[in-house]
Amino acid sequence: MVDSNLRARLGPLGQGAVLGDRVFETISDAIVSGRLAPGERVSDKEIAEALDISRTPVREALQHLSWLGLVEVSPNRFTKVTTVSAETIAHTIEYTGLQAGVAIQLAVRRMDDTALLEAVSLLDRMIAASDAEHAADLMLSARMFVGFLTRQSGNPLFIAGMYAADLLVTRNLRGTDVMLGTVESRGECYRQMRDAMLSRDGDAAEQWFRHVHREIMALLPG
Repeated sequence: MVDSNLRARLGPLGQGAVLGDRVFETISDAIVSGRLAPGERVSDKEIAEALDISRTPVREALQHLSWLGLVEVSPNRFTKVTTVSAETIAHTIEYTGLQAGVAIQLAVRRMDDTALLEAVSLLDRMIAASDAEHAADLMLSARMFVGFLTRQSGNPLFIAGMYAADLLVTRNLRGTDVMLGTVESRGECYRQMRDAMLSRDGDAAEQWFRHVHREIMALLPG
């Protein structure tokens, strides 16, 4: 019998020519959104029944998700959604901050003037959220800023690596609002970074961003 609750939480298969890709996107979206909860056991048989498809593409999708760190597979025992601990969040913030510094360095040197002004506009949203001490807005605007710079980096390998990690990063930081340090310190660093970007000084812009990141990491566990 099909689990109607599971079917509802998975949602319909997306549109597309390749069934395997559609299955992967459906399951990964359910995990990232939290509809499949951290620690929840999942069954390829039950998912296949809920989606009205064979088990093969489901197994392939779960294997892919295990490589990404979203699912833990123990052969002949269980398959479950991985959990998110405080340490996991700290590691994710560490990773994203370091990669953001690379994105800043590459993009400031390579993007055209129009893109630079758009990047600065996104940074201004970060500054406004930081000044208002609105953690959720700061997290959202920071992700938009880094995502834009990644696309402007001009490095296909860097872009591919960031894209591959995006699902895990999004899931790990879902609902996480980081507002550490003082509003004065953050504001100073972001404004110095803004000036450096407008001057096309990628080194200085990266250094100011890393200064904020170091302050955040110093206050996180681990």
